[in-house]
Amino acid sequence: MTRIKFGTSGWRAILSEDFTFANVGRAVDAIALYLRGAGLQERPVIVSSDTRFMADKFRAFASERLAGHGFDVLLTTRDCPTPVVSFVIRARKLAGGINFTASHNPPEYQGIKFSPRNGAPAGTDATAAIEQLVDQPVPPAARKGTITQIDPREDYLAELNKFIAFDAIRAAKMHIAVDVLWGTGRGYLDEALCRAGSTVTMLHDVLNPLFGGRRPEPSAENLGELIALMKKGGYDIGLATDGDADRFGVVDRDGTFYNANMVLCFTAWHLFKNRKKTGRIVRTVATTCYLDRIARHFGLEIVEVPVGFKYIGPLIDEGNVLVGGEESGGLSIGGHIPEKDGVLACCLMAELVATEKKPLGAIAKDIEKAAGSLWNDRVDLSLTQDEKARLLERLAAQPHDTFLGRTVAAFNGVDGYKFTFGDAEWTLIRPSGTEPIIRCYMESDTKGNGEKLKKELLAYMKAT
Repeated sequence: MTRIKFGTSGWRAILSEDFTFANVGRAVDAIALYLRGAGLQERPVIVSSDTRFMADKFRAFASERLAGHGFDVLLTTRDCPTPVVSFVIRARKLAGGINFTASHNPPEYQGIKFSPRNGAPAGTDATAAIEQLVDQPVPPAARKGTITQIDPREDYLAELNKFIAFDAIRAAKMHIAVDVLWGTGRGYLDEALCRAGSTVTMLHDVLNPLFGGRRPEPSAENLGELIALMKKGGYDIGLATDGDADRFGVVDRDGTFYNANMVLCFTAWHLFKNRKKTGRIVRTVATTCYLDRIARHFGLEIVEVPVGFKYIGPLIDEGNVLVGGEESGGLSIGGHIPEKDGVLACCLMAELVATEKKPLGAIAKDIEKAAGSLWNDRVDLSLTQDEKARLLERLAAQPHDTFLGRTVAAFNGVDGYKFTFGDAEWTLIRPSGTEPIIRCYMESDTKGNGEKLKKELLAYMKAT
């Protein structure tokens, strides 16, 4: 029988192989038991999905299953961004939410993401408890729950007004290109920008469960059409969201793609400099240390946590956070939901360009003048189980004082193997929590030094 295991963003599996109605039923039953055990059976649960194949059928199936266990269900009328699910949980004080999404995984995948009552990604304790409850008998419910359809778009867009200076965007009369990669961002990101008076050109805004034959990930490789459109001219900025709109992609008016590391830096810079906001900057162990430099420049505290937004969300809930994020494309800000929000991130970038009245490239140069320069990259390697086991065994035996012929200034083994060589150079090797790959991260002070580090690291990996 398939083992249901929740990674950093829930349980994901290949459709019709392991991701079947039978296994979904097992997972939903376990979540129902978990919520009952927490004394939350009197609170409703929201059920939603992304745009993947059969997603609407899975969310309807889960709704009936939960109702059979006595829970009242709020079922979204259409596919819905993950951050909107988080918002609804908090706004309506729900027991939690079940969202059928595999985020930016390839089209053949589907997944279940469970969010507890605080709207944050489920923590390790919660997911471990749910895993233990799989296949446990569910006592009969005292009554059958109700299923009510909801459309949360207007409430979410109203909430967004609290965190985005749409007046600045409106005054700039912006021309913006938006690529939602056939995902849930359509009708949310474009609508927010249009209501702010922007002229918006949409790409890939129809339902396509195959996502054009690629991963719905807003990377430079997947945003070729958006980048080409920006290079033609006539746009202030290009914005993109992934399949469930919790991640983002940003392209400058000249076609330059900015990765999530730099977007986090833009966000911290903008919120402190232009919005006069303060608070801690929270980043994962795999995220750029450029944020550390910006924090020092502004006199702010930096907090490092393991990979996964489930470690960032609780700190946002605590308060005193300027921005929290991770290099994989997750971002939220103080006062907002403790979950990744790609719609918010994109709107913040439009606001930044409108406020500064100059392109992102010019703003990047301003940041470089204040904090110096850094280069970073990530390489994902597909390894067999044997290769992966040998690599992890080799890393476990690796001395912590030297690596790749360099002296190690600091070692962090909390989430993978991170070797820091100095203020501006480090590398991290860790297995993905949701995909069968090993991720290799690297950062250095210049591109030349970074490429050298990258070459040496990949040689180490291939020698395994």
